[in-house]
Amino acid sequence: MGQSPRRRRLHWPAILTVLRIVLVVPVVALTLHRTEASDWVAFAAFGIAAITDGLDGYAARRMDLVSNMGQLWDPIADKNLVTASMAALVVVGRFPGWAAIVIVVREVAVTALRAVASRRGRGFPASLAGKAKTGAQLVAVLLFILPYEGAWVPIRWGWLSLALLLSIVSGIDYFRRAPKILGQTAK
Repeated sequence: MGQSPRRRRLHWPAILTVLRIVLVVPVVALTLHRTEASDWVAFAAFGIAAITDGLDGYAARRMDLVSNMGQLWDPIADKNLVTASMAALVVVGRFPGWAAIVIVVREVAVTALRAVASRRGRGFPASLAGKAKTGAQLVAVLLFILPYEGAWVPIRWGWLSLALLLSIVSGIDYFRRAPKILGQTAK
């Protein structure tokens, strides 16, 4: 009635975000299955999900569909993909538990901050450091899913080190920006 037709229908950015959430299930199940074939399929599914992260934001901006809800749900989809995949990798002994804890604590804290902003009618857009953190986490987890060892081991650890550094730096940045963003009047 008061809404435009554009707001009522499901659009491509939202479909891509939902696809990323749906792909969590096969990634986790296949990672836990622990065969070389299942690892390759998990690698492919995670790779597809990771690509949707860049595509949904691009599509939202291109189609002028950026919204506070999209700014909330996009990072939640990312966090679900990364944390569930890391947890499965920790269970099968292929990812360091301590690193997963550092990443998950940061993700929970920033998600809580975003939820507070959302309840106050404010968006909390991703910072450049937050976007870089997500990219580094996606690459690191993807490399840990990859069923190869040898030369890949130092590359995995390099990406994981970068992801951990960016997780900490961007987490601090979000909390540094929070008072200004949460103090704004809703638009």
